[in-house]
Amino acid sequence: MKKLFLITVLCSVCAGLFAGPLIDAAKARDYKTFEKLVKSNADLNETDENGMNVQLSLAYFNVKDFKKACKLLAKKGFDFDVPVANNISLVYVLAYSCAHEKLSVLLKYKVDVNRKNSITELKPIEATQFSTFKFFSEQIIPDDAYDRAQKTRKLLLQHGSDAFKYCDLTFGNVGNFFFCLANVFSSIDPFITPQELNSYNLFDYSNFKDQTLVIVNQQLLEKVFLEFGVGATINNYYDSQEILEKLIECTESPYPFVLIGNTGNNPIAPYQWVNINGGSYMEDNSITASLDTFSPDALYDFVSYDVQDISQLVTIQLNYLYDLDNLEDEMEEAEEEPVIISSLH
Repeated sequence: MKKLFLITVLCSVCAGLFAGPLIDAAKARDYKTFEKLVKSNADLNETDENGMNVQLSLAYFNVKDFKKACKLLAKKGFDFDVPVANNISLVYVLAYSCAHEKLSVLLKYKVDVNRKNSITELKPIEATQFSTFKFFSEQIIPDDAYDRAQKTRKLLLQHGSDAFKYCDLTFGNVGNFFFCLANVFSSIDPFITPQELNSYNLFDYSNFKDQTLVIVNQQLLEKVFLEFGVGATINNYYDSQEILEKLIECTESPYPFVLIGNTGNNPIAPYQWVNINGGSYMEDNSITASLDTFSPDALYDFVSYDVQDISQLVTIQLNYLYDLDNLEDEMEEAEEEPVIISSLH
């Protein structure tokens, strides 16, 4: 695949140099190893290279193992409420993912149900709204998403949470699928800003349960690409094995592809959209292979993703409607200044 070098403006701050064994075990959903490490007095304050701590890594366990892990750690006097960067706590990510079964276990311990994150200043109960946000026309929202969100809100209210309210619809609230696209368009035209892209005819508007939705329409998106002199062939894949195959296929292709993934299978950040810029899947050929990603949402810089975390892969094959090698000569002949700058390699 000819790579698009995407322009990014956010960076992550690493809280540690190496992943710790407890976090590795939790992310691998390996409770037996996790239990052995805790009983062997492993460091409960470890963090990994992205800033993940033991507290938030517990979210990777299924409900049964989560309950056992919490009980085990409580005997050690473990503080379940220590946040990672941006003041994100375990309560927050369980609310965000609407994991009300795990949340009901956690709320038996001392935690702050009204802790705001430090970027958007949303509380855990307000983070539940993203489970029903649809940011792309081909995105599939699970049938039980709203019911899970309601159960999570009810549980938080029972434990002292402030009232729930939807976010106001703002430019920044059009979803990070749009901002993944903004990265793509800035690679085609370095001078286009997200604000300018937002002015194009890209969106459908709808309302769900008093929640206003702004949805990028795939057909409209294809037309906008044409306005930039690019034909775009857009496909969507939802099965993990097929996603792996398409990642490999696009990477090996001689044609330029843009890869965008929805992280719906990740237990900590299931509603993120990320630009995929490669990964270890070419060597590992496995859905557990790690991905090189960029997320426009700085809240979740501490989360890393594997192929198995991607619930939807959007592949965009770019077909330039002009010959880049001859374009400058043609424009000079027409006594015009070249106006197209491409970072496509």
